[in-house]
Amino acid sequence: MTFAEQIAGLTTPHSRYTPLLRAVLTHIGLALAGRAGVRVAAAVGISVGRDTLLRMVRAVPEPDAGEVEVLGVDDFAFRKGRH
Repeated sequence: MTFAEQIAGLTTPHSRYTPLLRAVLTHIGLALAGRAGVRVAAAVGISVGRDTLLRMVRAVPEPDAGEVEVLGVDDFAFRKGRH
């Protein structure tokens, strides 16, 4: 067994990527995704697959919607007679 001390901000347990590398790959994935993102990452010297980039993009949390100021009415439901 190998025991190693985790350094806060530099490493995370059971992770293949450092937080900084994960952030870089997420930004590349958000900008280009798929094969184009893999080509840009390879140009920088990072070996990553397109599925990994897409998985990182899907892992990004959705932004909060905030409060609803205006709520519309479903016109289609009114036309169908469902109020």
